[in-house]
Amino acid sequence: MGDYMKNKHIALLMARILLCVFTLSLVVFIFYNSMQTATDSNASSGRIMTLLNNLCTSLNLNFSFNQENVRTLAHFSEFGLLGVLSVLTLLSFFAVKAKSLVLSVIFSVLTALTDECIQLFSNGRAFQFSDLIIDITGSLLGIVGVFLIALLIKNHKIKVSEKE
Repeated sequence: MGDYMKNKHIALLMARILLCVFTLSLVVFIFYNSMQTATDSNASSGRIMTLLNNLCTSLNLNFSFNQENVRTLAHFSEFGLLGVLSVLTLLSFFAVKAKSLVLSVIFSVLTALTDECIQLFSNGRAFQFSDLIIDITGSLLGIVGVFLIALLIKNHKIKVSEKE
């Protein structure tokens, strides 16, 4: 194997390892948050709400967050990132894009279901179907976003090569 191929193989291996670590770390973070009691979860949301409201004030934005906004944004963004990371991880392993897409959706939905089920065992928390929908929607947006960006890059490369 030539140096170029060896370096390419090592780079792919490193990318796979990093993507797996980031994806699994995010899942652990999501599950950790689900295990918090309602009191602790409310306190965390309150701290984030204060931070966001201070940011809005410093930027002279006429908007303020409430706990519901913060929780919705947290669910949506965590699972949006999970969608991005899971599909990138799977694309690094499988050449078939459709397989990566389907497996990423399945992984994201199962993670969202598990996340809500964990809350059944957390003091003061409950399974909320609305959170499940927000989680899945965030994941789908992240997954579709990766494919749209890849399509835009591919189309741009085609246009550039046609001009040459």
